[in-house]
Amino acid sequence: MHGLKTTGYKAGLNALYWSGAHRLFAPHARGAGAILMFHHVRPASPSRFQPNAHLEVTPGFLAKVIQRTRVHGLDIVDLDEARRRLADRERGGRFVVLTFDDGYRNNFTDAYPILKAEAAPFTVYVATGLIDGTAVPWWEVIVLLIERTRRVQVRIGDRELDLPATSLSEKRVAARTLARELCNVGEDEQRAAIGRIAAAHGIDTRQMLAQEMMDWDEIRALSADPLATIGAHTVGHYALARLDPRRARREMIESRERIEVMTGKRPRHFAYPYGSLRSAGQREFDLAAELGFATAVTTRRGVLGPRSRLTALPRISMNGHYQSAHYIDLLLSGVPIALERRIRGWVGRNPSASAR
Repeated sequence: MHGLKTTGYKAGLNALYWSGAHRLFAPHARGAGAILMFHHVRPASPSRFQPNAHLEVTPGFLAKVIQRTRVHGLDIVDLDEARRRLADRERGGRFVVLTFDDGYRNNFTDAYPILKAEAAPFTVYVATGLIDGTAVPWWEVIVLLIERTRRVQVRIGDRELDLPATSLSEKRVAARTLARELCNVGEDEQRAAIGRIAAAHGIDTRQMLAQEMMDWDEIRALSADPLATIGAHTVGHYALARLDPRRARREMIESRERIEVMTGKRPRHFAYPYGSLRSAGQREFDLAAELGFATAVTTRRGVLGPRSRLTALPRISMNGHYQSAHYIDLLLSGVPIALERRIRGWVGRNPSASAR
């Protein structure tokens, strides 16, 4: 089903692009600027089983994003400059902010050389538990699990799952099912289930983290570069809205304090893990403001404008399924996002339409 949705969405984007409508309506939709979101930046994998492909782009595509951004006359700025421009509409022109979530090593080895060569400011949001080896990226663990086994037998919460994983289609279904079930239980049970899965299948999560995530020396090297901003991203990469208020607050504070201790710089900017409606809401936005973060970003799609709330900023995902120049042009125009909002609003006013 996910593949069908991606195919359908691509067809819609392609039709929009070749019609030229995005150029016509861009002045009404593009806003003052946009924050672009990346995760992995690394060479394309030959594997056909890539349930997290949406989180990966190639170094060449990153370079293309930077180049297309500048072709369109947008400035690439850091978050502090973006904040100033949102406050003062007369200050500078339209802009783009480049952000990278979690702290993957390929951000240092593959993305950083490109960003440096292009003199492009950027932000890396670091989940400190992923660096320290105390948190586990469950979305990476399930990929390793399904790659290694022909049948997935696990307990998540009170559900016992028995999923075939021999063919490519079975593996894809198993990955979607595991991800859904892990997101439907509490954060602590989610991590406990992942721990059981890893132990039962010989997955060394600490070794995985050592390979996949930056270490503090690499983060310090980035922090020392004026182009780089290191932002906080919690300790355990939990969905904050699913934690009690005291624990959510502690996650935000301790991640900031850990980064400050290890880099000598106190983070001013924050990213909500997952960043969706279910994982970050009004309580979290208020908490980020109370804790003094200058900005905080979600994963909700949108462009920036004078009414953007600084602790609930939208971003545009640079999705690995859309690594072509014309998709960059479309997204920077803001038109696809404006159309999505109009369609959602229309469906909301006409509930029967969604069943057709």
